[in-house]
Amino acid sequence: MAPRKRPTLRYICLAALFVVTCGYQIRATYFAFPEFFGHVTVHWPFTASYNGGAPTTAFVTGPAANAGLSDGDVVTAVNGRPFTGLKILGEAVSSAQPGDTMSVDFHPSTSPSETRNATFVLQRYQPPPLFGGLIAIVTLKIVFPFLCIFLGFWVAAVRPYDKSAWLLIFVLFGLCTVYGSGVESWGPGLRDFGVIFRTFMNLCWPLSMLFFGLYFPENFAYTPPQSLRIPIRIVTVGLLACAALAIVNNIGEIENYASVAGLNVRLEKFGPLIFILSIAAASGFFMFTRIKAAASGSPDVKRRFNLIYAGATLGLTPLLILVVIQNVRGGGDLESMFPEWLVIGAFLMLIVFPITLAHVIIVQRAMDVRMVVRQGVQYALARRGTFVLQIVLYGIIILIAGLELQKRHNQLEIVIIVCLGFAAIFWLRSLGDRLRAWIDKRFFRDAYNADQILSGLSDEVRTILETRPLLERVTQRISESLHVPRVAVFTNDAGWFKPAYALGYPSIPEAYFAASGATIRKVSHENDPVRVYLDDNQSWVNSPDVSDDERRNLAAIGSQLLLPLTVKEKVLGVISLGEKKSEAPYSGSDLRLLKSVAAQTGLALANAQLTTAIAEEVGRREKMSREIEIAREVQERLFPQRLQPIAGVEYFGACRTALGVGGDYYDFLALPGGKLGIALGDISGKGIPAALMMASLQASLRAEAARAGADIAGLIARVNQALFDASSEDRYATFFYGQYDPATHELTYVNAGHCAPMLFRAAGGFATADRLDVGGPVIGLIPDCIFEQAVVKVSPGDELVIFTDGVSEAMNRDLEEWGETRLAETVRKSTTLAAPGLIAAIMSAADAFAAGAPQHDDMTLVVARISAS
Repeated sequence: MAPRKRPTLRYICLAALFVVTCGYQIRATYFAFPEFFGHVTVHWPFTASYNGGAPTTAFVTGPAANAGLSDGDVVTAVNGRPFTGLKILGEAVSSAQPGDTMSVDFHPSTSPSETRNATFVLQRYQPPPLFGGLIAIVTLKIVFPFLCIFLGFWVAAVRPYDKSAWLLIFVLFGLCTVYGSGVESWGPGLRDFGVIFRTFMNLCWPLSMLFFGLYFPENFAYTPPQSLRIPIRIVTVGLLACAALAIVNNIGEIENYASVAGLNVRLEKFGPLIFILSIAAASGFFMFTRIKAAASGSPDVKRRFNLIYAGATLGLTPLLILVVIQNVRGGGDLESMFPEWLVIGAFLMLIVFPITLAHVIIVQRAMDVRMVVRQGVQYALARRGTFVLQIVLYGIIILIAGLELQKRHNQLEIVIIVCLGFAAIFWLRSLGDRLRAWIDKRFFRDAYNADQILSGLSDEVRTILETRPLLERVTQRISESLHVPRVAVFTNDAGWFKPAYALGYPSIPEAYFAASGATIRKVSHENDPVRVYLDDNQSWVNSPDVSDDERRNLAAIGSQLLLPLTVKEKVLGVISLGEKKSEAPYSGSDLRLLKSVAAQTGLALANAQLTTAIAEEVGRREKMSREIEIAREVQERLFPQRLQPIAGVEYFGACRTALGVGGDYYDFLALPGGKLGIALGDISGKGIPAALMMASLQASLRAEAARAGADIAGLIARVNQALFDASSEDRYATFFYGQYDPATHELTYVNAGHCAPMLFRAAGGFATADRLDVGGPVIGLIPDCIFEQAVVKVSPGDELVIFTDGVSEAMNRDLEEWGETRLAETVRKSTTLAAPGLIAAIMSAADAFAAGAPQHDDMTLVVARISAS
């Protein structure tokens, strides 16, 4: 976002409007209180206005009434001058002195065809007594107007880019010009200026109220629905057209009524329509104010709208009621319809509205203009002083150039002087800009590139993937661009928002905010920057929902603004911004930029936290991989490392785990008497827990096997009990254990829930295989189990194949044939291979049947072949 240009043109327009407004008000004040300025004037004997196409008298008092003039008479001439316009009466009054006589020709209202003359002596103007109306008149004609001028132009000067600030000028001064008259006595030119200004302000006031309701304040502008946009346009165009016609008509009434007689008649006919349009526009202000108050989720904003609504209702309603009654009765002057005290009281109530606006704007901070109250006088004088000095120097240069041009007649000299003058003006402008920039920097108010810096930061944070550098960069850039010395970032840590980084504090502040506390709930609900007004009893900070600890923490960190860092409505962190060095509050532009920065920072913080979590997970997995590798090495050492030669038996075993470590177990035990113990088990589960249970199984078996003798069933019962005591309830193992006695060629075994091993008989060409399935349940799951042992005779050439379900399931992956059937076929095809070769053939066949699918379970095989010896 490019930085805003300096609002030079806006300030020029504002200065011109200020000059016009002050000129009108000063002139009106002068004619309202001439005695205060040492000017002796006469009392107006009567007033006149065009009613039905004729200049009709009103408020006839004193000598004029005694001379026969009365309200409703039609004036034809004043002091011998035909009454062609209201200026005739105005000029006669303004040029007269007390004691002069005035002659008025008129048609009496009681006898319109008769012409009469009233001649009377003009009396000196006497202001009303102090407690008989003077205070009220001074309030309405001096205090009220200049209060409105000060408030309106001050707000617009502080916020030149805010539409509602400009509308405020027209709202306030439209009220001021409601109570005023006598512009026809201002003299040529000035009276036309007064009529144009007052008519335009009066008729445009309802429109100003309408759009002020739409756009006030700047950061809560209301967009009306489509159904309201056409009526708004109709009202706007209608009132602007009426204002233009009324200006022409009112000037004609003063200067030359004959020129606007037809227009005057038409405007009188359309008077009710103009009144309806005005009421509709003014009502729009109340409607939009209530809509925005209801739509606001912030108690602070809702309170401001309710205050404005209440102040407008209280201040405007009394006069509005009188005006409605006036129009229903067909027009006329309010003073002639109602008691004077009632009319003046209704006008005095108008002052409630600007006072309410001032309270909401300054005290309630509705438009961020409190900075003018709080900022240093030195800065204000220095900043404005440079501007005034620049204007003075411009004037001196123009004056000197003008004087020199009067002396010169040579064309070349004239051109040189003009060029030098322009060059000096441009040089002064550049010098003034540099001087103001230095003053801004000196007072920490340089707006040099805040927009550009913060907008650039929004793009920059996207590339930072680590939390600490991200928070450092964001806080430093915010601090530099907005001159905020103290910035702290709080991130969620186990349900508490704790300081993650702080700038400008002696040490990391010890301030904590519960994730369920009112402060975090507030920023989460608003999802916008939240102002912190500890000095405002009506602010959310001082509500009962906020605990004393939270208030103390906010005060301790000096927070003036809380900026939520959210992603998908989840608050990841909060940035606390302290007071600016300039003591200026955060403007609407600041809030918009900070909100953009917060949105990008929230995404970057989420990415950084995800990156950190991934890095931690990678580290954890690398550590786990190292641990698994160590466990795998340990587990491999638990498998038989060297096979003891046993007479008459060739045996071999192999295990291929699905993970780094597994739960399959096989073992060979050289027993007393030349016997061979063969064990194979499948532990439930995989990984480290299964490997630990496997180690426990091996230890128990080896401890019991040496002293078991021929009681294998008892051995397995004891191993079962030991494993049950040493493992959790959900851990168990399928297990096969057999003892081969070469002397008797007998294999004694117990099958504890394991896949039945197959004993292939050499007699008959390995066409048949015995299944060894006698035993009992799995071990480690049920205590005090009884197992049964069995004995089978083996012959030379017979082959014993013991396997885990990982082998048979791999061979059954395509579900077309039982895995054990395919295992048997593989064994029959490989009887010529040695035991290790046979195991390799079975593993290869299992992989082939699995069709390249990943291994899901451990695969363990033990082969024992009985030799002829």
